[in-house]
Amino acid sequence: MDFLLYWSTPAQIAFVAIVFGGGSVLGLYVVRHLVPVDRLQKNHEVAGVTFGVLGAFYGLVLAFVIVAAWERFNLANANAHDEATALESLYKLGAAFSDPMRTELDSAVMDYTRRVVDEEWPKMATMGYNIRDATGAHRLWSIVLSYHTSDSHEQMLLDKAIDELNEISQARSQRFIFYEDDLPSVVWFVIYLGCLITIGFSYFFGSHVFRAQVVMCAFFSILLGITILAIIELAHPYQGVVTISDEPFRYALARMQELAHYKM
Repeated sequence: MDFLLYWSTPAQIAFVAIVFGGGSVLGLYVVRHLVPVDRLQKNHEVAGVTFGVLGAFYGLVLAFVIVAAWERFNLANANAHDEATALESLYKLGAAFSDPMRTELDSAVMDYTRRVVDEEWPKMATMGYNIRDATGAHRLWSIVLSYHTSDSHEQMLLDKAIDELNEISQARSQRFIFYEDDLPSVVWFVIYLGCLITIGFSYFFGSHVFRAQVVMCAFFSILLGITILAIIELAHPYQGVVTISDEPFRYALARMQELAHYKM
């Protein structure tokens, strides 16, 4: 259901309502035409206990997965802030070096940040970014490592710049790990299979008021569908309606431009 990531929120909700709600009602309608209500009611005592255990187990599975996906989303968000903060710090350190090091480093940091905002983030949102074609922070490393310090003060600044570059490179690597990785396939298998079994098990109950059972079954199935949709959104932090913003990089870029104005 990853295709839902590129749909609007109303379209996502409509899909869940039609597929999960409508599909469960259709299944209930078929079962009620094949099995008499009286026969279904004979299973209520055993089915009620079994359904309670099954529902509790599947609820725990969904709770565990959504918490894991939420933690993963938060880690990716924190990682973006760390990368943007390290870029801003490296830019500020560049002001303490002498030319041409200062000019080269300032230009490289701003180019890197602009590339993240203008190219990488939009492509990541559509899964169109190929990390194997990315230049990364190679230019930054080349500038810093090729610089020969003239005194102990510049050596201290260079050491600090290397620390910030390490933070940038690590955060960038983590960003692409979150971008490419998904929840394990076995987790999705358990989620979808558990959803089918749980909804199907609700057909073992029979009510003489068919409309009431239809409403309950539809609401129950839609709730499961919305939960699965939330997991899909959280499992893909750079795609979908709920995404990690590039605002930390935009803020860092604005701060760099402000500092550049004062240097002039």
